[in-house]
Amino acid sequence: MREYFAELKTPFHIYNRGTDKRVIFTDYAEHCRFVFLMWVCRIGSPAINLTKRNVVEAAEAILRGEEPNQKLYTKEHEPLVAFITWNLLPNHFHFILVPLVNGGISKYMGNLANAYTKYFNARHQRSGRLFQGPYQSIEIKEPRYFYILIRYINLNHAELTEPKWKERRIQSRSRIEEFVKPYLWSAHQDFLGLRQSLLVDREEVAKLFETEFAENGLKGYRKFTEAWFEEDFDEIKKYILEKEE
Repeated sequence: MREYFAELKTPFHIYNRGTDKRVIFTDYAEHCRFVFLMWVCRIGSPAINLTKRNVVEAAEAILRGEEPNQKLYTKEHEPLVAFITWNLLPNHFHFILVPLVNGGISKYMGNLANAYTKYFNARHQRSGRLFQGPYQSIEIKEPRYFYILIRYINLNHAELTEPKWKERRIQSRSRIEEFVKPYLWSAHQDFLGLRQSLLVDREEVAKLFETEFAENGLKGYRKFTEAWFEEDFDEIKKYILEKEE
């Protein structure tokens, strides 16, 4: 892993949220639109006049590990980024991305934000910016930071059932574990081996962890995530972009 981090292609933690902390994913269809755009904006642009049904079917295919119908997008270039992990919460999102070309993350995030904002504003008959500003980004230069972020991002949706979990005020650990596993809008299921979506570059992830994916997911991942509950949360907070203000 240290050799990987010494290479030019290093991962970046990406974070953004809705302006004024507004909800940016209000229902299943909007989650699906964003998932579809996450995949498409790596390689090109979505077709015009997409229907809700088209997009939902495309997103579901992507999460199953199948490429969507080619009529729904135009491929314009080779992938700009590789996906390491991601999580969508109602008012914010986290990614870990590896740039595959110069300026790949900037181009990708600009395309994604513009496409989703245009869709969201049209659907809700609003105008103006949807996100709080330019996305936040930090290069992951050390393995410890990477390990902390993987757990933090992959399990981030635990806050939807246990809002104080990051403060160690957990009412039910079993409830967290039951909630996080089936959550669709995170790469956690991919790491567990419950699906093989197109939004995780398994080869890149395996290199970073210096292990491999098997039928039951990334080797050692379950034990790795269980250790999260034993971490020093105050130590973790200094590593993350997301703030509680």
